Amino acid sequence: MSKLNKEIAIFIVFLLLIIVFWGIFIKTPDDTKTSVDTKTSVDTKTPDDSETPVQEARVAGLFIEFEYGITEQEIKVILENYSMPRNYNIDYDSDIMPKRYYITVDQNKRKDIEDELRKKENWTDPVFPNFKKGNNYIITVTEQAIEDKSFLELMEKNNLQVKSSFLCYIHFGDGSNNWSDPKNWIMGKDAIRIKNDLETNEKVLLVIPDYIEG
Repeated sequence: MSKLNKEIAIFIVFLLLIIVFWGIFIKTPDDTKTSVDTKTSVDTKTPDDSETPVQEARVAGLFIEFEYGITEQEIKVILENYSMPRNYNIDYDSDIMPKRYYITVDQNKRKDIEDELRKKENWTDPVFPNFKKGNNYIITVTEQAIEDKSFLELMEKNNLQVKSSFLCYIHFGDGSNNWSDPKNWIMGKDAIRIKNDLETNEKVLLVIPDYIEG
């Protein structure tokens, strides 16, 4: 073999060695990829993510407004006709809430009367809302109004009479504030049922549940 051919052969062997070592030690980009099982779900929730059940509303008692002129005996009979889930005590003529002065207006005359009352700033009561009762509307007026001569003339002109509601408070259980004892409160859903039932009575104006805070 000539010297030139020998040098060519050595060079070819050298290139082959380089190619072999390149294939062994150098990985392609595809070889460096890490396979990930995308089907596996990952639970990212921590213990703090757990949901806290919402506590249902509890009711300690009921504010009940009765029509003017009702007696304690009549109130007792009305309440006995409704299903109460707890024993209760009655605070007759309660002063927990202010007294409501009101007029009963036919629904066809409601708008005209309300417009007349709004002409004087202190004739309508901002605390007590007006509401529908059967075919009539109960419109609340202020104590200042019933002492105003112009207001009284308006009442006489429309053949209306001012009345005052009779407020009672029904407290469940022994009347204490021991809310850890279930006998001293009822569930909110039961209170709403009782409210709806009582308000169908013609002598009951309004029932307001007394919700326990917290």
